[in-house]
Amino acid sequence: MDRNRRQFLGALTAVVTGTIAGCSGGDSGESSPTATATATQVSARTATATPTDSVTTSTETATPTETPTPTETATSTETPASTGTSVDAEQEVAVAPGSFSFAPETFEVPAGSTVLWVWEAGGHNVKSTATPEGSDWTGTPGDDGKTYSSGYEYAYTFEVPGEYEYHCVPHQSIGMTGSFTVTE
Repeated sequence: MDRNRRQFLGALTAVVTGTIAGCSGGDSGESSPTATATATQVSARTATATPTDSVTTSTETATPTETPTPTETATSTETPASTGTSVDAEQEVAVAPGSFSFAPETFEVPAGSTVLWVWEAGGHNVKSTATPEGSDWTGTPGDDGKTYSSGYEYAYTFEVPGEYEYHCVPHQSIGMTGSFTVTE
């Protein structure tokens, strides 16, 4: 009986010690100004365990040593973003809203407007087919084979007036195309 109890307490001590070590900050690099850590100390005499052994617990509050810095943002014409990102767009386009299409398929925006494409289904991209002279817009980042998952967002601010045509490379042959006009 004493041998089983010693084995149990030894295993319990190893588990609790490992748990405490895992909770002591680790190397995730993340910190929070209000972070608190709870440590539990277990005292076990595995060699002479008896039914009267006790467990001691204590709670300690840890003070973070550094304050996280705010996320820096860069201003650019092309802004790939993930869901939840706040983009002030004059036009939003749904990518594959229930079918192999863009919604709206055509639209018009004034020069200087930001268009935001939001993926409602995965396996799609947005690539330019035709752009006006002076425009450097090519569509989503990556080559023609790069596609994006549901929830992905891509924004671009259009400065050059003219007619734009685009498509989803994997689904162009089944009509997944769109177009828009940027007015002066």
